[in-house]
Amino acid sequence: MWVVAEVTWALYYFVVQVSLPYPSLADVFYTGGYLPVMAGLVGYLNTFHVALSMRRFGYTLLGIGAAVALALLFVLPVEFGQSLTPVNFLTDMIYPVFDLILLSLALLSLAIFVGGRIANWWVLFGAGATLYVIGDEFFLYLVANGTYYNGSVDDLIFILGYLTLAMAFYAHRKEF
Repeated sequence: MWVVAEVTWALYYFVVQVSLPYPSLADVFYTGGYLPVMAGLVGYLNTFHVALSMRRFGYTLLGIGAAVALALLFVLPVEFGQSLTPVNFLTDMIYPVFDLILLSLALLSLAIFVGGRIANWWVLFGAGATLYVIGDEFFLYLVANGTYYNGSVDDLIFILGYLTLAMAFYAHRKEF
């Protein structure tokens, strides 16, 4: 889904000449890409949640709380500090919610598997998910400030996130 989203974004930008295709059809694919990833993480959590100690759960909650606080303090006030169309409002709301869910599920999964047999791939997956979330929130912040442009540092964060996720799945294959 995220590949289709990137291709759709590129078509808007390079073919249709839309300098900032946001919100657009690409966002349907970007947001749709979260669903299978989150479903997979929920599946892992349902299977292995008994291995999550209370101590690790507490540390994970602190990390999730810090992420929520950062979003509430820095990103959302800028995003919603301007007048938005209903489509922009909905799109600007979906991304932070999905980002925080993805980050929470990734951190909880990481807390379960750290130190175990398949820990390497979870560390890479958690790093990739975190980079993706940071890129997403930074993008929303830059768009709200009117300072986003294609090829910005934010785009590099997404690329690093995608590469880290790819390395995670490669490592997962090698761990078995």
